[in-house]
Amino acid sequence: MRRIVLFIIVGGVLAAGSGCRGEDVAWQRFGLCEHLGQLRTGGADRRTVTCRIAWLGPREVRDPEALAVRPRRAVERLSAGEVRALAQRPGSRLAVRVALGAEPYFSFVPLREDSTPYFRFRVAVRARGERPVLVHRAPAPPPGGTAPAAVAVDLGRWAGEEVELLLEAAAPGGAASGARALWGSPAVYSRRGPPPRAGTRSAERPNVVLLGLDTLRADALGAYGRRPSMTPALDRLAAESDLFLDAFSCFNVTNPSFASLLTGLYGKHHGIYDFDTPLPPAHTTLAEVFAAAGYRTGAVVSVDHLAPRRSGLGQGFAVVEATGGQLAAERGVDWAMDWLAAAAGSPSAERPFFLWLHLFDPHTPHTPPAPFAIGRRAARPSGLLPPDEWQPFRPLGPRAFRNGILGGHPDLYAGEVAYLDRQVDRLLGFLESRGLLATTIVAVVADHGENLEEHGIEYRHAGLWDTTTHVPLFVRWPGARPRGRRLRGLVQNIDLFPTLLGAAKLELPPQDGIDLRRLAGRGRRAVFAEHTGRLGAMVRTREHKYWVSRGNRLVPDGAYLYDVRRDPRERDNLAGGNLPRERALASLLDHWLKERRHTPRPTPRDLPPEERERLRALGYL
Repeated sequence: MRRIVLFIIVGGVLAAGSGCRGEDVAWQRFGLCEHLGQLRTGGADRRTVTCRIAWLGPREVRDPEALAVRPRRAVERLSAGEVRALAQRPGSRLAVRVALGAEPYFSFVPLREDSTPYFRFRVAVRARGERPVLVHRAPAPPPGGTAPAAVAVDLGRWAGEEVELLLEAAAPGGAASGARALWGSPAVYSRRGPPPRAGTRSAERPNVVLLGLDTLRADALGAYGRRPSMTPALDRLAAESDLFLDAFSCFNVTNPSFASLLTGLYGKHHGIYDFDTPLPPAHTTLAEVFAAAGYRTGAVVSVDHLAPRRSGLGQGFAVVEATGGQLAAERGVDWAMDWLAAAAGSPSAERPFFLWLHLFDPHTPHTPPAPFAIGRRAARPSGLLPPDEWQPFRPLGPRAFRNGILGGHPDLYAGEVAYLDRQVDRLLGFLESRGLLATTIVAVVADHGENLEEHGIEYRHAGLWDTTTHVPLFVRWPGARPRGRRLRGLVQNIDLFPTLLGAAKLELPPQDGIDLRRLAGRGRRAVFAEHTGRLGAMVRTREHKYWVSRGNRLVPDGAYLYDVRRDPRERDNLAGGNLPRERALASLLDHWLKERRHTPRPTPRDLPPEERERLRALGYL
């Protein structure tokens, strides 16, 4: 086999040719940060290269003008999502050997430290004993602000070869600097080898992927009617799934909602109403049931307040990827792909897996990278291939925050959703290339929605309107039919608990959910939700919603009654009119709240000041 050397230089001519097609070959990801020990250094700085955290957007999101109106202590800050990055001094070179398969390309996000002087990223390829072939060069982006788009450098000319990847940050005059060039999410992708055997998995022991998408409103997806759609990958997945049009969360915030989702319990039975209280070990989680049945279990938790040490939701997971801040979706997806690939070919590959992938991006601060930030999304799903065309989903152009404290804007929220969709697309392409979609249940659900300036509330989940409780929920079954079903009828996120365990023929612990396969086409009589902090509760039927707010600084105390068929945006509060419907729903809600069974009671913990300030910065306190 001929040996090639690939140079990546911070400074483009795209390598010609796309290589052979590899539709029947599994995608492989070679992450440079994950193989740091294989990198060699040279040039002006021969010290060991480092891998560090970088941000897709500004490190700190705080609007000085907004802070002047509503001052906050300096410890309060928000940041864009975290990615892993190679940190390189301008003037140095890095090299690593990789074997390329079909359709190969090198991907990275060009980032820089604020103090780094002008330099160029360059990419070149060199065969052994030959001169390098320049395939890409571009100047470093300006510091701060919107993160640049990911760069995909076509390596198809060298498909099937072993290459050496060289990275160079070229500074003016060759001078080195104390600051660093940052190669965000650097990895080589190609198709190599046949997909692992997928047809041997028993139908009674399917793999399960649970995509828990944070702060995602149902009406943000094209599958739920958003036009123009910004979610082609999720729309395609939904078209192959049982999609529940009337799905509701049990809570309006993350930790209590995921506690319900992973235990199948209403909040009144698990007792988690805040971010201070971890789930008691006496409760049984999805992961614990799957692990006891011999499943491999792994999780990605993309925000610090949901990490196991704080939430207690690590129960049953053999490994959890977590963070001290918040992960960008691409980092979570990269980890998931690596976790799945690591088991391929090993004895554990014969065991089914349960993967919980929590992605945080639609939450504030809204800092999507380019081109999503200016209103473009991939024209169509492309899996792990780079998108070949982009199209607008709103009038194009940059947007400034409307709320500088939280970092919010409806158009930037849409950009975050479009970016999230692209990352889910990458994961689905990986699963498909390895034959895993034939043996895997893929369930998609959100923990809650968001107020995008409706009801007088800016970018907080306060209240129990449909803006905060109506969530996407759909399930793609193994070997799914070409078209799924769009199902009417009220369901709840807790209904996934018995659905996933039932599909795997596993025994159910005590829980409150109903198997979605039983509910298909008819739904529940009513669904219920509680407000974080015990600040209210809700009951919703197909025709009406009734809820009570108490002690909420963002929502006036009192009762709220809506005719949701006539008034779907919940603008006309009918409470207080002595209507029979209000009395009936108030009685139903009161009866539901009082109907409790004995369960383990959780114990709150004391939050360190820095954790409390971070929650306040995110809009929770």
